[in-house]
Amino acid sequence: MDKHPVESGVEDVVRTYELLDRARLGRDVVIRDDQFEREALLDAARLMRSRGVGLSLLDTGRFEPNELEWLIREKVQLYTSDEARPRETELDRLVKACRAARSFAAYLHDGPLKVEDSPGTVSLPALHRLCASGMDLHISNRLRDRELAVLSALAESARDGRAFLAYYHHGALAEGLAELAARRAWIHMSDRSLGDGPSAGLALDIARGARVAGSGVALHVEIGLPLDVLESLFAGGAFILLRTPPSDRRSLQRPLEERARRRQLPLRASYLTPVSLP
Repeated sequence: MDKHPVESGVEDVVRTYELLDRARLGRDVVIRDDQFEREALLDAARLMRSRGVGLSLLDTGRFEPNELEWLIREKVQLYTSDEARPRETELDRLVKACRAARSFAAYLHDGPLKVEDSPGTVSLPALHRLCASGMDLHISNRLRDRELAVLSALAESARDGRAFLAYYHHGALAEGLAELAARRAWIHMSDRSLGDGPSAGLALDIARGARVAGSGVALHVEIGLPLDVLESLFAGGAFILLRTPPSDRRSLQRPLEERARRRQLPLRASYLTPVSLP
């Protein structure tokens, strides 16, 4: 049964006050654009900007570009996607607004990388232009195979635009990942991708190459690896993101876990949160 309009309105007011309370307490906030009205979001953004608190907005396509620009002027960090914004012209406008406000626009691309420009899609040439303009690009091979050489070229465009390219790798490691890392891409991988044999050595090469290039490797530890492998990857510059339960205080791995938690992944190196692999 649908809620009474008065009851629904009261809930909206309560949620708005909760949002403003979080801003007053100095807590960074991540919200979807359909959770609040634009006016409430704008009030929260102004308050957070005055307190130096971050507000990240997940764009579902609800607002028009000019409405988002009002929020971006208050340093709102924009997270969007090819599902929400499949048009280069809109993305270009928002990226420019973010650069002017010294914020950033992060874009998750799940679709194919098409060479041809066509209405309703963001093509590969368009992605090059947007990355060169400063748009952060997040892309994964979870749903589609990705050519690492193509991603390396995109990483160069992102580097030219002082943007981030973050690639989320699923499956066995490939030699091309080292070349991608050398182009200053941020690479996320799971310890499931390492397995046995030479994969740990390849992962170390990728981490070292990324560190030299000025980016990094984020290793999501989901099942656990031998301590010597984790130690070598950490020493090579990898960001160890632990998803396993903390070790016992007497465990030899406990000191590494504590050091790994202090090495924080840059905000723009992951989409919304470093907890998951898109």
